[in-house]
Amino acid sequence: MEVHHHAHTPRRKWTHYFWEFLMLFLAVFCGFLAENQREHMVEHTRERQYMQSMLVDLAADTARFNSGIPLREDRIKSIDSVFMFFKSNPNAKIISGKLFKDFRRTSYDQNLVRNTITINQLKNAGAMRLIRNKMVADSIASYDFQFEYFVALHGQYYLIHQQADFRHLEKLVNSSDLLDLYISNASSGIVNNVPDTMSIHINTEGLNELLNFLMQLKVYARQQTNQIKQLERKATNLMTLIKQKYHLSEETP
Repeated sequence: MEVHHHAHTPRRKWTHYFWEFLMLFLAVFCGFLAENQREHMVEHTRERQYMQSMLVDLAADTARFNSGIPLREDRIKSIDSVFMFFKSNPNAKIISGKLFKDFRRTSYDQNLVRNTITINQLKNAGAMRLIRNKMVADSIASYDFQFEYFVALHGQYYLIHQQADFRHLEKLVNSSDLLDLYISNASSGIVNNVPDTMSIHINTEGLNELLNFLMQLKVYARQQTNQIKQLERKATNLMTLIKQKYHLSEETP
């Protein structure tokens, strides 16, 4: 009977296994580092994109602020024109077309809104964590809080006060003097079609209430103007900070 002997391979030294383990560990570790670096690069790219979008939104906000302040100042001037007329003519039964326009101008300025796409993405998608610069993150949060406070405080009251002003004016003005203009008017509004020299009779029964209401609107418009100026300064400072920290401009792609 033939007996076969198994060949014996030389036993490997422990150092061989050590180097195999070390090479495997380094391969896995380097892969982990590469993936981690890739994630950091992706996050930094997203952070920069968010900041660029934030700059665009802030530029739009400041444009609205800069247009909204003069509109409120003009509204206040119209309210003062009404006050000065009735101070000089306390028993007036007739107003001019020009004063009628001032009355109508007391009812509106601008309902301030903003583009909230970027800030909502930052908050709702948990992307605020991507903002590495604490000063920028804190400034964005502060600006957002102040704007939300402004909207909560004034947003709904703009339309409420406007409608109330309309109701006062409807009671004040004698429609018979304006019926011809109502009939011939083919535009989206009538105010610009009223001649400055036109004579319009008024019903003075609710005049006292209207003048007191206009005083409230004047105070309200002045408060809004001051708060919008604060928002404008915050937005401008935030834009400057973002540009400095991320080396961006509104035109940066």
